Amino acid sequence: MIDNSVLEKLEFQKVLTNVANYTLTENGKKYILGLLPSSDLNKIIFEGESVSEAKEILIRNIPPQIDYIPDLFETIAQSKIEGVVLSSKKIIEILKLAKVSRGLFQFIKNNSGIAPKLSRLQDSLVIDKVFEHHIEKVIDETGEIKEKASQKLFDIRKQIREKQSSLIKSINSIMKSLDADGLVREDYLTLRDGRMVIPVKAEHKRHLRGFIHSESATGQTVYIEPEQTLELNNEIVTLGFAEKREIERLLKDLTTLIGKESEKLKEALRTIAYIDSLFARAKYSIEIMGSFPSIDDSKSFYLSDARHPVLLKKLGRDSTVPLSFKLDKQRIVIITGPNAGGKTVVLKTLGLLSLLLQSGIHIPVNPDSNFHLFSNILIDIGDEQSIEDDLSTFSSHLNNLKNILIKADENSLVLLDEIGTGTDPTEGSALAAAILLKLRDIGSLVLASTHHGSLKVIANNESGFINAAMEFDHEKLKPTYKFKLGVPGSSYAFEIARRSGIDENIILSASEFMDSDKYKIETFLSELEAKSGKLEEKLNQLEIENSRLSGLSVLYRNNIDRLEKEKKEILKKAKTDAEDFLNGVNKKVENVIKQIRESGAKREVIRESKKIISDLKEETKKIYQPEVALKTEISDFSVGSFVLIKNTSTSGRIILIDKERNKAMIESGSIKMQVDLNDLVIDTSIKTEQPVTHYHNFNQPVTQYRLDIRGKKPEEADFEIIKFLDNSYMTGQDRIEILHGKGTGALKRTVKDILDKHEKVKNYYFAPIEFGGEGITIVELK
Repeated sequence: MIDNSVLEKLEFQKVLTNVANYTLTENGKKYILGLLPSSDLNKIIFEGESVSEAKEILIRNIPPQIDYIPDLFETIAQSKIEGVVLSSKKIIEILKLAKVSRGLFQFIKNNSGIAPKLSRLQDSLVIDKVFEHHIEKVIDETGEIKEKASQKLFDIRKQIREKQSSLIKSINSIMKSLDADGLVREDYLTLRDGRMVIPVKAEHKRHLRGFIHSESATGQTVYIEPEQTLELNNEIVTLGFAEKREIERLLKDLTTLIGKESEKLKEALRTIAYIDSLFARAKYSIEIMGSFPSIDDSKSFYLSDARHPVLLKKLGRDSTVPLSFKLDKQRIVIITGPNAGGKTVVLKTLGLLSLLLQSGIHIPVNPDSNFHLFSNILIDIGDEQSIEDDLSTFSSHLNNLKNILIKADENSLVLLDEIGTGTDPTEGSALAAAILLKLRDIGSLVLASTHHGSLKVIANNESGFINAAMEFDHEKLKPTYKFKLGVPGSSYAFEIARRSGIDENIILSASEFMDSDKYKIETFLSELEAKSGKLEEKLNQLEIENSRLSGLSVLYRNNIDRLEKEKKEILKKAKTDAEDFLNGVNKKVENVIKQIRESGAKREVIRESKKIISDLKEETKKIYQPEVALKTEISDFSVGSFVLIKNTSTSGRIILIDKERNKAMIESGSIKMQVDLNDLVIDTSIKTEQPVTHYHNFNQPVTQYRLDIRGKKPEEADFEIIKFLDNSYMTGQDRIEILHGKGTGALKRTVKDILDKHEKVKNYYFAPIEFGGEGITIVELK
């Protein structure tokens, strides 16, 4: 059980609140806000994959129809209590629950193919439609009791209308008489205590015999029920009581019905809340571009492009520095670096992401990340000094560390911020070292930030330890918030002091007070980190270029393979066509010979036969000696020219020319390829039927902000994507879109593979849901 103070310090509840804002039902919101991390791996995986199914449904733009439903558990419980009658409003809410349940049942059934885990919930949503009919027969959607809810109610209300009609006629007659004498205050009827009365001037009240119900605030008007209408009013009131009793009976019957179905209704309410929570988590995942990474203790702990969820919401994706690192056998990570350099954020990011993942919530990391399952997360973060409890900063840290050592085991994640502070540095670092060695022996995974230089040495010498640093920009003299594993960092106190405007003489004086060996070490670390940063930047550039070239190599190799395949198919077809042609020739020759024999070798027949054979010879020559005139002058090439590639059987049409690079783009069937102009010859056996009226070359690409590759095969789309990226870059575009659709995901993966390798791509991400979601990739170019 993870302590509540840990959840609070790592801002777990804040993220749950963000997720809960996506819910549509009262119980769905409560479900999200009540989530807690689990150590049951099967449960975690089931939850995470269920959210993934809900996310896929949303991406396909087929969301479930879930209306707002209040918390009805108490209402359902009351329906089973003897003598309780639910109001029509409460019953209508129960009806809404039944309708939503039935709708979700059908929704899950329709999407069972893409959501097998959700399909398991179907049986919990079964409520007989007859139940809905019983309620709908009695109550309308506004909560009013229907006229024909029962025959008895229909008859009562009919009688009430008839009596009221007679009453109005009678009173109108009386008022007409009084009004003629000027005795009535106003020309209207009104009700008092459910009875129809006449407003009479107070000074004339004795002129109308009847029952006085009340008078106005000024006392100038008296409301009198005429004695002539007393009986009619009594009858109407009596019928009103009868109407009320019948309505009460009808509501009681419905309450009893709800009580009988209470277990099914409660189960449906729980299931709807759970489904609502899944889709709320799915919407949150889409918002943060989240994923559900693997959880496997047997593999290395690997964090790839992780972002702190709270910072992500506050700053946006581009302004939140991602965190990436991989731990193999190391269990203790010592993080050093400048103040306000991001050390605490690293600790909180890892802690919060682990809490969320184990609660079945997608997190903002690359899906190839791998987490470990933690039975407990223990932290010492922040200053908890207390005047009330007589605790200093150091004492509060010691108290936390004591509890951590008691609770920690091999399945614990321990996060220690500024370990060993608050006391003498020498003693503090020694105590910190001993605690970290003990945690290593226990087997916990520990991330500890510190300014103690001696801990860097221990991390370098002890097995299971590894140094890490927060990067510092030496030119701008400020932290970059980037995390680097495997190297120790420096606090950069003097550099930060310079940036803050501290007098240089004071800084120089301070350096003299510093231990010379320690100062040399810190200076060396600072220089080492600067060189390491430049080296890493060059390595990254080389890696990107190597990856791009490897990708292009594979791409062109695939194109060559396809060309070879097409070549074989063309040759095979040509052979078949030739054989068919020769078979036809043989038949014609046989017919000629037959005619010669049958005609007795007449001259006319022989002459005609020779002509036929001569024509056949000419046709045969065309198969083996095609009429192709080869020209090799580069100036003869133009867009639209039909060409042959030298020393191959491949032919095609020129669609693009780059004369500066001496290159041409050839379209051969469905394949497009880039070929050196010197390797081409004009194919004069083909004549262009229509002249080319316009063309594009590499130096004059067409400005286009969107590429639509829907319906294409990945091997057909890859060349178009590369050409689109190159053209967009050359025309100075900084933001483009690739429309690939959602489909099977094959085109989406092709787009991702090419974008990962292309040197001109700065960043890419899916469009917002309302503009196409994961069916469109938005690309930012350098």
